[in-house]
Amino acid sequence: MRKTNFFQLMATVVALCFLTIGCDTPKREAPAAAAFDAAKAKKEIEAANQRITELSVKGDSVGLANVFTSDAKFMGANTPTVVGRKNIQTAISGMFSAGVARIDIKTSEVWGGGELVVEVGETTYSSKEGAPLGKDKFITVWKKEDGQWKIFRDCSNSDLPLPVAAGK
Repeated sequence: MRKTNFFQLMATVVALCFLTIGCDTPKREAPAAAAFDAAKAKKEIEAANQRITELSVKGDSVGLANVFTSDAKFMGANTPTVVGRKNIQTAISGMFSAGVARIDIKTSEVWGGGELVVEVGETTYSSKEGAPLGKDKFITVWKKEDGQWKIFRDCSNSDLPLPVAAGK
């Protein structure tokens, strides 16, 4: 009778177990990522922009600041970068004090996926009387925060020419 090495026997048993488990266990695939719906995102962003207009007409700087993420950066034309919701609220309040009474936003493009979306468009600023005060083009990065699209990065520059210096 031939003696079997204990370790060879155990290796065979372990190998048979792995083969059996491998054959009997169904393969699991990773869950498919939800498809990004650009049309839906654009509608949601446009609704948020309509809310911005409504809040601007009310002069609600707190409400407008809450359209931004807590760690947002606002990089408006001809101004330094403003960081954080509280500082953005102060900047918006300053815009209202300077005579801005209405902000209108026109979205031309939206793309992205997952938790970030990029928007390209134009903004017009008007006085209480409806007089135009400024017109910008912008690129805005929106981020999902608490299930809603909020502005994460907002960068704009003016379409108006720089004023000519006195004496030129």
